[in-house]
Amino acid sequence: MTEVPEHLLKRSRDRRSALGLGGGDGGDGGDAAPAAAAPADEPTGSAVEPAAPTAAAKQAAAVPAEAAEPAKPIPPYVAASLKRKKIPLWVMPVLIFIPVWAIIYIGGLSKAATGQPTQLEEGATIFAAQCASCHGSTGGGGVGRPMTDSALIKTFPDILGQLDFVWLGSNGTGPKDTPYGDPDREGGQHKTLSYNGNPMPAFKGSLTQAQLLAVVRYEREVLSGAKIDAKQVAADGKMLWPDGKPMLDTAGNLITPDGKPLIDSDGKLTIEPNWKNPVGGTG
Repeated sequence: MTEVPEHLLKRSRDRRSALGLGGGDGGDGGDAAPAAAAPADEPTGSAVEPAAPTAAAKQAAAVPAEAAEPAKPIPPYVAASLKRKKIPLWVMPVLIFIPVWAIIYIGGLSKAATGQPTQLEEGATIFAAQCASCHGSTGGGGVGRPMTDSALIKTFPDILGQLDFVWLGSNGTGPKDTPYGDPDREGGQHKTLSYNGNPMPAFKGSLTQAQLLAVVRYEREVLSGAKIDAKQVAADGKMLWPDGKPMLDTAGNLITPDGKPLIDSDGKLTIEPNWKNPVGGTG
């Protein structure tokens, strides 16, 4: 056999010692004491090789890592929400203000309210103050005749006859038992002082002609149920003649369709009621 030189055996022992494999010359199989590390300036001839992997490391490397759990799919509605464009924050105050702006705008286009009561509202106030004590708060009667259930319309199918009677009262109409109203009234005409002997007071001195029309309209249309043509009501709620002409002049006095006074200086009508073709609605 060829004898291995001593310096080669020493190099082998140094390398094994550096790799942590223990000393030994490999010739006799015995373990030798670990040799001291070679001086830093002693050439080794080659770079230090990495340690050989152990059996446990090889086994761990052979086993594949457990596959990661696949991600759950995103629901379609969530995906759509994520893709949808978001409303910028600065838009929110604008959206909140739009309804307020619309109300202000529409209100600016609307005709401003005058704050004055309508003709029927004024009539209701006058009736409560001056007529309800005799005819009842709802026109059901009392000291004075009842007005409900078209009772008033049967007596005065034409509003002109009622205007005349309320303005003059029983005494201005005529002495006791003077007939008034529609001569063809069912059950006959009413007569002055025939209802419990109580007279109808005159309102010529306590109401203006505009107030007279207002309270008479309220008694007819609200309490007695008269139906008036919509063409006879102006935009401001005032009553018109059937031809659309105003019933009141600018001073608040009753006038005829041709603009003349409806009531003369004596308080009498200048136009007679037409019981067959009445003005002012029927029951």
